[in-house]
Amino acid sequence: MYTTDAVSSHLNALIIQTKETQNLYKPVILRLSNSDDKTTFNNLLSKADNLQVFDTIKNQVTELIKCTKPLNAMLPKAELEKMAIEKIGNSNEYGAWVYYPWANKLVHILDQEEFITVRTNRNKHKITQDEQELLSTKKIGVIGLSVGQSVSLTLAMERGFGELRIADFDELDLSNINRIRTGVQNIGVKKTVIVAREIAEIDPFLNVVCFDEGITDDNIQSFLTENGKLDLLIDECDSFDIKISAREAARNLQIPVLMEGSDRGTIDIERFDLEPNRPILHGMVDHLDMSKFKHLKTFDEKVPYIAAVTGFETLSPRMKASAVELMSSISTWPQLASAVTFGGGVSADLSRKILLNTLKVSGRYFLDLDEMITNPEEENNSTTETHTAPALSASDIINFVSEHQFEDFDLAAAKQLNDEQIYYLIDAVKKAPSGGNNQPWRWHYQDKKLHLFLDENTAAAYLDPQFISSYTSIGAAIENLLLAASVQKLEVHWKLTPQFAPKHLAIFTFTDGAEATEEQKLLEKQIPLRHTNRKSPPRTEISNEEMAYLCGLVEQTEGASLTFIQDAAKIKRLSEIATTTDLFRMFIPQAHEDFIVKEMRWTPDEVAKTEDGIGIHTLDLGINDQYGIRLLQDKRMISFLEQIKGGGAFGRLLTQQFMSSSAIGLICMPNNEVQSWIKCGIAAEKMWLGATASDFQIHPVNVPLLFFYKNTVEKSATLSEERKLYLTNAEKEFNLIFEKPENSVSMFMFRIFKASASPEKTIRKSNDKIFSIGRA
Repeated sequence: MYTTDAVSSHLNALIIQTKETQNLYKPVILRLSNSDDKTTFNNLLSKADNLQVFDTIKNQVTELIKCTKPLNAMLPKAELEKMAIEKIGNSNEYGAWVYYPWANKLVHILDQEEFITVRTNRNKHKITQDEQELLSTKKIGVIGLSVGQSVSLTLAMERGFGELRIADFDELDLSNINRIRTGVQNIGVKKTVIVAREIAEIDPFLNVVCFDEGITDDNIQSFLTENGKLDLLIDECDSFDIKISAREAARNLQIPVLMEGSDRGTIDIERFDLEPNRPILHGMVDHLDMSKFKHLKTFDEKVPYIAAVTGFETLSPRMKASAVELMSSISTWPQLASAVTFGGGVSADLSRKILLNTLKVSGRYFLDLDEMITNPEEENNSTTETHTAPALSASDIINFVSEHQFEDFDLAAAKQLNDEQIYYLIDAVKKAPSGGNNQPWRWHYQDKKLHLFLDENTAAAYLDPQFISSYTSIGAAIENLLLAASVQKLEVHWKLTPQFAPKHLAIFTFTDGAEATEEQKLLEKQIPLRHTNRKSPPRTEISNEEMAYLCGLVEQTEGASLTFIQDAAKIKRLSEIATTTDLFRMFIPQAHEDFIVKEMRWTPDEVAKTEDGIGIHTLDLGINDQYGIRLLQDKRMISFLEQIKGGGAFGRLLTQQFMSSSAIGLICMPNNEVQSWIKCGIAAEKMWLGATASDFQIHPVNVPLLFFYKNTVEKSATLSEERKLYLTNAEKEFNLIFEKPENSVSMFMFRIFKASASPEKTIRKSNDKIFSIGRA
C-alpha cells in the first residue's frame, strides 16, 4: 500500500494512465482523520478527470451491526439504518477511502478491523475465529498464474493468508483468457499485476508482493524467505526446471509444496516441513538431471522430463491425445477454465488444511470427475471379427497325423534325424520373422517326417486376414529350414499340403545330401543376424547391382518378383498411405486390441512370460517415441483421437522411416493361393538374408497391403464405407506407383536401408512351445 507522502508525489501520474503506471497494483488507502490523507482526498476529487466515486459505507455499517450482533438482523430496516447513521456520524471520515489508480475509482469502505469482520463473517464456522486469525499470519507463495490466478483469488476471498507472493514473468495473451478470469483490456499487462489488482479490489488490506520477472536462480531465495519464510509454496508454473529447483529450495527450508495439475484433478502434496528428507516429486524425477532442462531446445528433448513430472500414463484420455497432438495440431498444453477453477478451489481448500496442520499427508491424488460422475456403461452390441480356434496341443497334432493320409515319401530312403540335427533345424526355423512376432508355427517330428502346422489360435488377428500374414511367416521358416539342412549336408524332400490348410501346411523328410553351396552357406550364416530394424538413419543410395542381386534371390522362388521404388516423391506418397492405414489400425477396436495385447509387450516381465510379441525395447525408438507408443494403450484416448481426426503425430515417425530408406521394395506373386503366400515368405526370407549379408537392414511395412486385402479380397464388414473408399483409391495409386501387373498380388512390402544393427532383438519361444516328437 502506498503511504500518504508517496501519494502526493505521484498523484498526477496515478490519475493519467501511462506506460509507467500500467504495472501499478497497490491501492492508496486514505483515512480522512489524517490531514495529509484528507488533502490528497480533496485533490483527487478536484483534479482527477472522470473519477468514479463509490460510497456504500452505510450499507457496510448496517451489515457490520448485524454481523457483530446477529439478533440485530431481526430489527426493522428503518431502525438498522438509524443505528448505522448514528455510528457513521455526519462526516465522511468514518472508515477508509481506497483509491485504485489503474481504474480511477475511489471507494469508501470499512476500516481494516471492521472490514475483516464483515468480510470473513460468512466463513464461520467452516473456518473458526482462531483459525482465521492464524491464517492471517501465514505467508503463501504462488508460482505460475494460470491455475495460480484461480488459487490466489480463492485464497484472497477466504482470507487464507496474511501475505501472498506471486511470481510469473509473462504478460496476458488473448489465448490465456480461456482460463484466466480477466478482461480483454488487460491483454499485454503482466499477469502478476492483473492478479494483484483483482485481490486489491477484493480486499485492499491484504499484502500482495509481485515477482513479475518470475522465479529465477537469483530470486528464489528472496521469494521463499524475504520478510519471513513462506509457510506454503504453491507450484503452478509451466517450467519444469523451476518446478524442481523450487522444490529443492523449499525442501532445504522445510516448506511444504502443493501443486494442482488441472487434469483429472491431479494433486501433489509434499510435506517437506514434516518429511525434510522426502524425495522431490515422490521420487519420480530422481533418475533425471533436471539442471539440463533449461538448456534443452526441442520439445522432443524435453519429453522425458515432462513425462516424469506429469506422469504421462496417468493423464486423462483427452490430455494424452493432446500430448500426441502437440506441435502437430496444437502448439501448447491445453487448459480449461472449468478445470482451472476447480483446481483453484481444491488448492485453496488444501492450503488451509496444510497451514492449519489438519492435513499431514504427502502423495499424488486424483479427483477425477470423469471417473467419479459418469454415465453407466452402455451395452456394446457391435460385432467384431473373432477367431475362436483353440490352441493347438501336442495331442491334437499327434491325432491329426495319425488320422490323415499324406502323400507318400520314400521312408526307406529317409534318414532318421538325431537330436543334434533336429534341434539345429528347429533353432533355425524359430528365428524366422513373423507378424507381431507371434511365431504361429508348430513343428512335429514323427516316423522320419517333420510336419509343419499352423496354430490358428496364435495366428488369429484382425490384420492376419485368412491367415495370409501367417502363411508368409511359415514360408520364411521353411526357407530357414532348407538353409540349415543344407549346411548339415541334408537333402530335404518336402511338399506343401494346402489341402489341409490352415492347420497342416507342409511335410518334410531328409536324406544325406551334398555339400552346401557357397550361397547357401552365406545365407545360412545370416539367420541369427537377421532382424527387423526400424531405425531412421541418414539416407544412403542402393546401387543397381545391389538391387539386381536381391531381385535375383527373390526370383529363385517360382513366380516371385521384386520391384524397388527409389523416387523420393513416390516414397513420400507411399509413406502417406502407410501412415493412414496405420491410423486405421489404431482406430479399429479389434485391430487396436490386437496391437496392444497380442503384439506389444510393455514390460520385460511380459516378454519373459509369453516369449513372443514385440518388446517395446526392441523397436529402435527414442525415449520420446516410446512415450508416444505407450499412450496408445489407452482406448479412450484412441477413441478421442479418432473423433478429432487426430493422430497425425504418430505418422511423423513412419514418414521419417520411409524417407530415410534407400528404397521401398515390393514382392509380388501371380495368384492369391495359400501356396503363393508361403512361397512369398520363402522369397522374402531369402532376400532378407541376402540383404543382411550385404549390410542392409530390412523393415517390413505390410499394414497397407493387409488392409488392401481386407477391403478387396476378404471384403471386411468392419471397415466403414469411408475407409473402404479410401483403401480402394489408395490401392489403385499404390499399383500405379509400383507399375504392378493386374494379374499379380502384392504380398510383402519393406524398407531397405543402411544402418547399424538393432541392439535388442525380439524373443523366441522355447522349443517345447513350438516343437514336439511323436512315436512311430
